[in-house]
Amino acid sequence: MKWKDGAQCVVCLTFDLDAEISWRNILRRNNITRDNPVVLSQGTYGPKVGVPRILKLLKKHKIRAGFFIPGEVADLYPNTISSIHKAGHEIGHHGYSHKNPANCSRSEENLEMEKGIEALRRITGLKPQGYRAPAADLSENTLDLLSKFDLVYDTSMMGDDIPFKIQTNTGDIIELPIRWMLDDWPFFGFNYFPALEYQSGINSHRKVYEIWADEFEAVYEEGLYFMLAMHPQIIGVPSRAKMLGNLIKFMKSKENVWFATPIEIAKFWTEQEE
Repeated sequence: MKWKDGAQCVVCLTFDLDAEISWRNILRRNNITRDNPVVLSQGTYGPKVGVPRILKLLKKHKIRAGFFIPGEVADLYPNTISSIHKAGHEIGHHGYSHKNPANCSRSEENLEMEKGIEALRRITGLKPQGYRAPAADLSENTLDLLSKFDLVYDTSMMGDDIPFKIQTNTGDIIELPIRWMLDDWPFFGFNYFPALEYQSGINSHRKVYEIWADEFEAVYEEGLYFMLAMHPQIIGVPSRAKMLGNLIKFMKSKENVWFATPIEIAKFWTEQEE
């Protein structure tokens, strides 16, 4: 694989800023109508504490990343989203209210798309160019709707080690694949009370560093593509942010690594396809 300017591999750091709305959806899914303040506070930590720490880390290493943000979070935390945008990072679409697209009708999903785009545009002045599905799930309509709204790429699927093109009824979408082993939530996502959907335990950040570093080395050797999907409420705590910083140092120690935003990769891939 030949990457931009002869790079050996590409690294893309991404963050899903779900804040408390994903936890509220989980409460409702478990028939809990009360907005448990302890549960919701886990999400609030993301925009309040996690994002500033992550922005500081990215600035230190001179890396631009991608942030996927639900429109409702943008409405709740406009100053946080503005700080991400002003720091030069890409802001991508992550639904409006973090509803699982697979549980939406076409009209409901269309409205989620439209409201999410407008909420982000109000703050950044720009239309998002890429999408990551809430709950990492797609409906039978999602890809067609992405094309309808002229989004360039999706980053929700797991079908390859490199980007690939998906043909839809209304146009082509570039897929930037993810995988669970390169997502922080399976390792660290945890809620104690009430017992909801995340009680798998809390892993050592040293173990996760080893998994991620080993995968990067293999990707580097094969000249592939390495995308991390993280959440400010999880990776933004001190020890894990420090671990991410150490991983960045390790990746930068290798020659010819291209650190890119999702849209930069999608546009490069589109050019190669033409």
